[in-house]
Amino acid sequence: MRYLRPLILCAAPVLLGAAGSEPLSESFDVSVPQAPQIVATNGEKAVRYEIHLTNFAATPLAVRGILVTDADTGKTLRSFSRRPLQANLIPLTGAKDDPGAARVTIQPGARAVLYVELTGPVPRRIGHTVDYIAACETCPLRLEIPTIMVNQTAPVTLAPPLAAGPWAAVQSPDWPRGHRRVVYTLDGKARIPGRYAIDWVGLDDAGRTSRGDPDRPAETIGYDAPVLAGADARVAAVRDGMVESASIARNPDHVLGDGSGNYVALDLGQGRYAFYEHLRPGSIAVKVGQRVRRGQAIGALGFSGDTTGPHLHLHVADSLDPLKAEGIPFVIDAYTEIGRYDDIGALGSKPWQSTGPTRKSREWPASNVVVHFR
Repeated sequence: MRYLRPLILCAAPVLLGAAGSEPLSESFDVSVPQAPQIVATNGEKAVRYEIHLTNFAATPLAVRGILVTDADTGKTLRSFSRRPLQANLIPLTGAKDDPGAARVTIQPGARAVLYVELTGPVPRRIGHTVDYIAACETCPLRLEIPTIMVNQTAPVTLAPPLAAGPWAAVQSPDWPRGHRRVVYTLDGKARIPGRYAIDWVGLDDAGRTSRGDPDRPAETIGYDAPVLAGADARVAAVRDGMVESASIARNPDHVLGDGSGNYVALDLGQGRYAFYEHLRPGSIAVKVGQRVRRGQAIGALGFSGDTTGPHLHLHVADSLDPLKAEGIPFVIDAYTEIGRYDDIGALGSKPWQSTGPTRKSREWPASNVVVHFR
């Protein structure tokens, strides 16, 4: 298999400052569902992955800090404590700690997910140390997690999914309900399909996203723009015919599985699939099994499915299902970055912050940048 299987890690806690034989203390069950894989972004290397901590003990376990290191050199890559710990170690159930607390408490039978983002030089192996306390407030414990191997497989390269621009590449790793942090559990496995997903939103040079009534999908900038195949590939899946709401504000909720709306999935080979979602009904111009060429129009940007406005959702995953798959990194072969939004809430009402035209090659667009395609 090209992609590494989930890592199930076993580790034993160490009582800090203790000497000789000490009573056993329960620790977390630890797993890393998807091995980190290197991708180029913003002029440097990056990885993103998650660590799942599950408390099977009968009492709460409180994490006070997590250290991420280069397992070969011992160099600290990132340290999570206090606010960064609370912002990135997210319990899935149970009451949250007070924002001022220097801990994240994981209740009995509960799980928390640590969302890790690393940039800069990426080591071959990554180590982790979890400092926590159990029943004894004055007896700190330390859990050494076995090293994680970094997947050295190069990410898939895609051609631009749209033409011209400008387009805002909307994604951020710390949004509570952004693609990066939405976990779907289907068929007995928890997955994050949108780990590297990008929502492409059309806008004009003033940062507006609509030419008229902002509640009418058809008046949104980018609506009905041709969506382009990212590679020479085979069409693996198509869904068309899902209707669009006539009002953006009154777009209804959709049942699980329909949120992606109308979409096309391309088989890129080696167990990798590119998903183009929220397409306009009736616009899909390809059929399952058809071979498409890089840059060929496969549909049109629309407003189908769960979305707060017309846009193109693009992600690459390791399985042919919008939800039953792990998101894997990809890069765009060429684009020009012209700006960024430090506050994505200004999208549609204010211009972006200009960064000057910077030609990018084989990179995954950074958080909320504004780009032109050729």
